[in-house]
Amino acid sequence: MKQGKTLMYIVAGNLLLAFAVCAFVVPNHFMAGGSTGVALALHSWIPLPLSAITAVVNTSLFVLGFVCLGKKFAAASLCSTVIYPMVMGVMEKLPLGQWFGGNLMLSAVLAGVFMGGGIGLVLRAGGSTGGMDIPPCILQKVKHIPVGVSMVCFDLVILAAQMLRGSWEGIFYGMTIIVLTSAMVSLYSRTCLLAQ
Repeated sequence: MKQGKTLMYIVAGNLLLAFAVCAFVVPNHFMAGGSTGVALALHSWIPLPLSAITAVVNTSLFVLGFVCLGKKFAAASLCSTVIYPMVMGVMEKLPLGQWFGGNLMLSAVLAGVFMGGGIGLVLRAGGSTGGMDIPPCILQKVKHIPVGVSMVCFDLVILAAQMLRGSWEGIFYGMTIIVLTSAMVSLYSRTCLLAQ
């Protein structure tokens, strides 16, 4: 029963995350944090679908999590490492931007809320989205730095890498998304359970 609940949290979290990216971030050319932000930065130079680049980034971070956080954490992260790029691959082909486009500020707020809620649900289940929440979980384990705090720092660096292809308006919306994502992660996860 407990494993079923864990899997439900992980699947629901990844669905929320993929939906936020495909419905709000990509159609509006927003900047984002996390592995999606890394993939967006690389997407400017690599002519592959965003989901494919995300899969490569997440697989690399999954290996890092396995080495630093152990088999239990890796087992809980494996599901996300596979599900998130797959769901994104399906959703990026749908006209989600047409359905939810329009108000940029509202889209940025919804992106941050859905992304943070999705990541938070996965962390609450004791897993990881298989992305950039792995390094913050490692820092919490080693240095006792809260996940939400270090996640903001990583996201700011990722945002800076995306500035090469963005505008000041895009930076503002990217910052909005990152702050809301961090707040939602802190609200839903409280702590990265398996990194204690």
